[in-house]
Amino acid sequence: MTAVKKFFAVLALLLLTSSICAAESNFDILAAGHVDGEKQALMLIRNKTDGEIFFMPFDAEAETGAFVKFDRKIYDFYLNKGEYGYSPLMFVMATTPQNDKSDDALGEWKDGIHVIPVYALFDVKDGKIICESFSSGEKTIKPSHYHAPIKNPIHNKLIETLLTKMPLLHSDVEAKGIVLP
Repeated sequence: MTAVKKFFAVLALLLLTSSICAAESNFDILAAGHVDGEKQALMLIRNKTDGEIFFMPFDAEAETGAFVKFDRKIYDFYLNKGEYGYSPLMFVMATTPQNDKSDDALGEWKDGIHVIPVYALFDVKDGKIICESFSSGEKTIKPSHYHAPIKNPIHNKLIETLLTKMPLLHSDVEAKGIVLP
């Protein structure tokens, strides 16, 4: 792992684990998707206590990140194009409170953590993931309709990071020979 990746990983864990989890030492960094010179990274981390795996998109500029529970459907979302294009990507992300309160009604709040269901529309053109729109549901983490647009630019950047850095994360996982469920 390059020094930049290590820096982002340690910084992200210091910022997030103190408020979302118990302590930095609770996680192993398995892999990371990052481009040198960019301020966003996507990490794959494992909780040492229970072995649970999470995606962790991180934005150094905003000094914030999110946790998304690992799911193979999320990991492989851009590899499965159907007859009518790509299916929307749906997942739940947990993040810390933001100064911009525009998304506060989305999802649910649990012990000071904002848990937001995400419905992400995207396309893949020339091997590049193009983010189209992100929406959510209000006052629930299991909405029947994702009718509320996600407005907070930080939330949008974290979701975009999860999507656009996933191919880089795949490359790092493959290079390290990591076997995922």
